[in-house]
Amino acid sequence: MPNPISFGQVIPVTGPNLGFPGTVSRQGERVITARELVQQTTTGTYNLNFGDPAVIIPNATGGYWASVLDFITASTANIGLLAAQFAGFAVREVQTSLSYPATVAPGTLQVGYYNPTSIAEVCERGSGTIVLTAGTPNAGSPIYTRVVANSATYTTLGDYEAGPFAATDQFTLNGVTAAAAAATTLTGITFTGVYVGQVVSGAGVAPGTYVISGTGTAGAYTSIVLSNGLTTATTATTVFTFSNLVQLPNVVARTGYVDANGILEVTIKVRNAA
Repeated sequence: MPNPISFGQVIPVTGPNLGFPGTVSRQGERVITARELVQQTTTGTYNLNFGDPAVIIPNATGGYWASVLDFITASTANIGLLAAQFAGFAVREVQTSLSYPATVAPGTLQVGYYNPTSIAEVCERGSGTIVLTAGTPNAGSPIYTRVVANSATYTTLGDYEAGPFAATDQFTLNGVTAAAAAATTLTGITFTGVYVGQVVSGAGVAPGTYVISGTGTAGAYTSIVLSNGLTTATTATTVFTFSNLVQLPNVVARTGYVDANGILEVTIKVRNAA
């Protein structure tokens, strides 16, 4: 008996798929809020892709959304506000395409988005799918977003990442000259690998502190200026951590499984925006 005739195009299997970015889990609690998406930069177009992280910009009428990429591109100062103003991830909606690409390879993941001035829905608490661009998380691992580019690893700002991180993305330095409480300038060593915008943490460093400027060559500054004054005096043994990423508050990997399309399910445990 001859083999049956097969019609159509074969779509290659790329691996089990957790779903499209921005899909909200129907299990557990969900808090989703609709607000206008307002662009913060004066040039270019900053859409909010489904699943992308969003921040809330407060105003007298309840606030509006901005994408994390737009937010940190508009001003370096916003890096220090990112954790406090993080709201959640953009929820996927069914929308009509007004145009179609000429050719789309079978198996290519297509991601929709909200454009500026549209009403966008953001999941502020609950579980859903996002695109993880780097890292190998375990269940419960914290999720980060990139605020400083690094050509040695991954350079796209505003994307989700998880540890472990490269030494050029998150590292520690000590030996800095002792500084008094309220001081903003650190000196005494070559700040190898340090760049403007990097988040700084350690004993005596206020949350949300980042590098606002440096003296000398970027990546090898002879002194740096912090966005906040030290909360306590430091010594030469004080360890400072520098990071190209900001940890998103109360966002963790639901499982350690990342599918072949880079999709990871995350949970926002506590509502950060109201």
